[in-house]
Amino acid sequence: MTRLEALQSGRLGDPVPMTSLPFAQTIDLSDAGSDPDEPSPCLPTARSVWYALRPPSAGRLVVDLAGSTPLDPLVRLYRQIGLHPAASIFLGCASPLWNAQLSLEVLVEDGETLLAQVGTSESLEGRLVVRAELRA
Repeated sequence: MTRLEALQSGRLGDPVPMTSLPFAQTIDLSDAGSDPDEPSPCLPTARSVWYALRPPSAGRLVVDLAGSTPLDPLVRLYRQIGLHPAASIFLGCASPLWNAQLSLEVLVEDGETLLAQVGTSESLEGRLVVRAELRA
């Protein structure tokens, strides 16, 4: 399990890079927090970690949280449209509490920057198993 200090901040303004796809990482949520200005469509956010990625080609990006230990894991995806991560378009949300899903799939274009916000809506600890892959 990776502690956030070993990554980067994982905050909205400093997301952890997903350097390649497929991607897999298990993180300790006790190190995560929530920024006061971060968006929280679908459900409120207790703790979250932000990731940034640029898909190498167009396709379907799938982000999956299966195997996470909190009962309320959530994933949100955004398309970044400006220089700062806060300038983003919301693409979708998945959570057992929102739509009974643990994964989210969106269409992506080559070269665009995407942000994945993973976390919980109520839990303050546990581990998140984060997987991402690009499908044709």
